[in-house]
Amino acid sequence: MNRFGIKIGSSIHATYGLALAFIFGIAFFIRVYFPYDNVFAGDWVRFQINDPWYHMRVIENLVQHFPNRMPFDPYGFYPSGQEVATAPFFDWLAGFFIWVLGAGSPSKGLIETLGAYFPVILGALVTIPVFFIGKELFNRKAGLLAAFLIAILPGFFLQRSLLGFTDHHVAETMFSTLTALFLILAVKSSKQKGISFSTVWSRDWRTLRKPLIYSLLTGISLGLYLLSWTGGALFIFIIFVFAVLQYIMDHLRGRSTDYLCVIGVPSFLIALLMIAPASGQYSLGSLQVSSLLIGIAAFVALSGLSFLMVRRNIRAAYYPLALAVLVGIGYGLFYLIDPSLLNSMLDKVGVLSPTGGQATIAEAGGLSSTSEIWQHFTTGFYLSIASLAIIAYLTIREGDANKTLLIVWSVIMLIATFGQARFSYYLAVNVSLLTAYFCWRSLEFAGFREASEEVKREEFDQRARLQTERWKPKQSKKAKRRKEKPQRREQVSFTTRYLNAKNAYGLIALILVFFLAFFPNILVATDWAKAPSGATPEWHAALVWLKGNTTDPFGDDDFYYQRYGESYDYPEPEYGVMSWWDYGYWITYIAHRIPNANPNGQRGAPDAGLFFTAQDEASANEVLDRLGSKYVIVDYPMATGKFYAMVEWAGKDQDDFFEWYAQRTSTGGFEPIMLYYREYYQSMCSRLYNFGGKEWIPKETTAVSEGVIVPIEVRDMEGNRFTLKAKAISDVQSFTNYDDAKAFVDANPSYKIVGTDRFTSPVPLEELEDYELVYPTPLTGEEDRIYPVEVFEYRP
Repeated sequence: MNRFGIKIGSSIHATYGLALAFIFGIAFFIRVYFPYDNVFAGDWVRFQINDPWYHMRVIENLVQHFPNRMPFDPYGFYPSGQEVATAPFFDWLAGFFIWVLGAGSPSKGLIETLGAYFPVILGALVTIPVFFIGKELFNRKAGLLAAFLIAILPGFFLQRSLLGFTDHHVAETMFSTLTALFLILAVKSSKQKGISFSTVWSRDWRTLRKPLIYSLLTGISLGLYLLSWTGGALFIFIIFVFAVLQYIMDHLRGRSTDYLCVIGVPSFLIALLMIAPASGQYSLGSLQVSSLLIGIAAFVALSGLSFLMVRRNIRAAYYPLALAVLVGIGYGLFYLIDPSLLNSMLDKVGVLSPTGGQATIAEAGGLSSTSEIWQHFTTGFYLSIASLAIIAYLTIREGDANKTLLIVWSVIMLIATFGQARFSYYLAVNVSLLTAYFCWRSLEFAGFREASEEVKREEFDQRARLQTERWKPKQSKKAKRRKEKPQRREQVSFTTRYLNAKNAYGLIALILVFFLAFFPNILVATDWAKAPSGATPEWHAALVWLKGNTTDPFGDDDFYYQRYGESYDYPEPEYGVMSWWDYGYWITYIAHRIPNANPNGQRGAPDAGLFFTAQDEASANEVLDRLGSKYVIVDYPMATGKFYAMVEWAGKDQDDFFEWYAQRTSTGGFEPIMLYYREYYQSMCSRLYNFGGKEWIPKETTAVSEGVIVPIEVRDMEGNRFTLKAKAISDVQSFTNYDDAKAFVDANPSYKIVGTDRFTSPVPLEELEDYELVYPTPLTGEEDRIYPVEVFEYRP
């Protein structure tokens, strides 16, 4: 009988293994097939958005000087260069992968191709720890459902793991999920083994072996996570909150809390030892080290407090109060020892509510509408909220430590995602697990479990009969026929009873669950995967021209590939390239030139904002002279959708440049209209891109007067509707001569000169003297003066 059970168990393991491999293949396919034509665009690789371009810059240099990763990049930012502050492990891992497959000297084409596939591999691999978390928390079927969901879930996790999105974000998700998995296994095994301090003191390694192995793996995963993202203290905080809550629940229920300390201290200690050599580099330092040290001290203190209260027979209900006093004492000591570090930790909470220029960064804004929630999680968000409520209720009633971790993990990531949408690539794992739990409980309720168990039992019995019949003597044909009749009746009864009844309900439930929880994701995910991003062909052509038609800022084209030290003193000649910060890494990687602004903390954005919103040539020149810029690159989005961000970073008021107005319709209602003021047309961005630096004499000028404030509904760039209060237009005056319009407005202060078209100024503009258009990309066909990307040379 045992042999039959082993064979059935092996068969089940093989089945789940094949299913997981199939899910991995689906995840890989989605991430490669749909974006493939966008990424491999002709004879160059189009990496996604912004940051992947700089990771490829670092990886390319690392592979050529393996295993040395450059700590400083003179091409990163002008005029001072920049420290390569991103955490190193993602680059090392990708570089090692490329270096090995390239036999130690991969070509540029191979580096870019393998670099484009690397995030796909990591993204598809995330399905594996998600499956095992689902298996440990619920069961294997829920684990498979969770793995399938994370494979097809849309949103930032999918985007960050697409072909060409060579960024550390997918590594963050991978290693944080592995950390959670091994912590769950450590907690589960330690409770099953009943480990305590006495187990440690008696050196019962047979009992301690599995929990300590899982603790070791937890620490290694946490260490790799911290080495993949400089903000990795986030997951330390999650583990800390989980530990505090679990200590309270266990103590109040009269359970031993020793196991939390036994597995927690080694986990944090191993992570600390892993990041210690990198402390002070890559923005890894006191924050991460202090967080781990505080965590280690907290595990010891909380266990010690629980032990003393139990030994002295102090009422368990006083434990939370004693814990609060202990936290207060710890806070006070920390403030006395290093108040600046404490304030730095507390300031990290501020990233969840960005203001000013930071609020203009797309991923820095939180999920603020149902349409955004749908685009990131579809129905899974709402199903996961329901599931979270169910699990929270059961956990409060039963005190399951692993469920506590899931709840804390999910709630913190939910709060973080509503603060900054970027954290949705973490929350995707939680949504997948919680939605899978909800789906499986729904299938269970519909009888899916019972039917499957009956089928499994019947399969077991049938195999047992087949094995038994091998040892029986042969029967006559007449005897066989007599025996087959009741077996046929039994099979018909089984089919009628289960396949037509219980399995019918299960099948219906399965179909409903698929269309409720899975099908919407497939539709939205394909849209995410197909969406083009990154440098456009026009930008690529402009930067290739810049590389080939301008001098290297260091006078040596090969200097770009050299191994750099901690810092570098710039030789002559030197110059920077002014553009908006979004494009800084493209300028570095494609053109091998030095940007004056880049995405590294939006470095240089305030100065770029001042230049592009400058109201006269003299003010703009002052900025370029101070920054040492020689070329300026502008494009259509800078003059349109990105312009408001320049205003914010420059510290100016958006309403001085343009405002929404309410225009009365023929039916008596109002419709929104954007009106542009003189300041917009006089800005350097508008004068360079919209008017090519040329003189402009308006043929018609319009002045409007403001009326009452009325609510109007408008749409943002993503199609989301929102209501705002706008000034109603009470009167419109048109003039064929600007001087007449100006005289009218001067005499009637309630009127303002406005324009409705960004490319048709209502005010005259002088020709720019110190800027020459040296490269326009091919015309779009919209108008004979509008180019997708324009390169100007600054010649004072």
